[in-house]
Amino acid sequence: MDTKTSGLAGVNELFNNILKKIESTAETMKANIQEDASKAAAAIEGDLSALTGELRSLVPQGLELPNINLQSQLSSLSGISDPTQAANLLSSITSSFGTELSASGFSLETLVSDAKTAVAGGKSLSFSIPNFEKASSGLGAAFQKAVAVKIPDKDTVKENIANFNANDAQENFEKLIKDAVISVSTTAPTKDTIQITIATKNTKITQQTITKEVTTAKDAVEGKGKELKRKNYSSLGFTTRLQPFGESFSILGETMTIGSTTTKVKLKRLPTKITRVQGVTEDAKGFDILLAPISKDSETQYDTFTISGNELTVSTRLRKYEELYVTYIINSTYDPNYKSA
Repeated sequence: MDTKTSGLAGVNELFNNILKKIESTAETMKANIQEDASKAAAAIEGDLSALTGELRSLVPQGLELPNINLQSQLSSLSGISDPTQAANLLSSITSSFGTELSASGFSLETLVSDAKTAVAGGKSLSFSIPNFEKASSGLGAAFQKAVAVKIPDKDTVKENIANFNANDAQENFEKLIKDAVISVSTTAPTKDTIQITIATKNTKITQQTITKEVTTAKDAVEGKGKELKRKNYSSLGFTTRLQPFGESFSILGETMTIGSTTTKVKLKRLPTKITRVQGVTEDAKGFDILLAPISKDSETQYDTFTISGNELTVSTRLRKYEELYVTYIINSTYDPNYKSA
């Protein structure tokens, strides 16, 4: 049968080859019909192998069997009423999944009970049974997969637009916080703001040998009646806001002016009181330096210092110093304990 020249539409080359192999096999069988069975079988074996190859090229390969699924097995088990069948399936489930379930912290007995309850209630086992699978061949260990993605069987629910109700208390609180924030600046304020009120009164005071103008607690209170308020900023500083400050000076840093009998340094801030001066000599020994004047006996042990404004002068009668450490008190210009209004 030659379908290649039959004039039919849609002739298939693979199908033609199969027909030819069948005719060839039939002719071989006829030619060996008088021969022994073993000889005849050997004669047509080659034709049959070729025919098998042609058939497989035309028929697509079948799909592999799906994996054994624990959820499916337990669902089937829940629907079996025959005790023998149920026992056999449970034994199969235990053999396939028991070891891996125990290793993962699951109890098969509990899962069987949970599956039976879920099936009876018409619920999906995905909510209560882990998604374990095993190859259909039964070989290899069972493995856990992510919970299967569920497809909704109901239309989405329309969401109502929320109504917004203004929260006056929250808005007032937010405004209070914003008003309390002070903008940072390196320039001293010159006029009152929402957060800052400037003190205009000052008093001259003297501590140690330092005389300076500062704002006392009495000076900070200004105004009369309803306008009476406590100011919270003073360019000269508040006597009630004492703040420790420290600086270091060294020959290497060129921050010390060395004389024959004195060493001078300039403090960054105007001090109210010097609390300690310490010098370090070339051999790395530290010595306290006292405020002048001191007693005659002390003069044999200590050098002295004097302060004028922010310039500190150390008398170096006894020692020469490579470094100086000065701690002192300043008056803070801002008092956060009082707000402007």
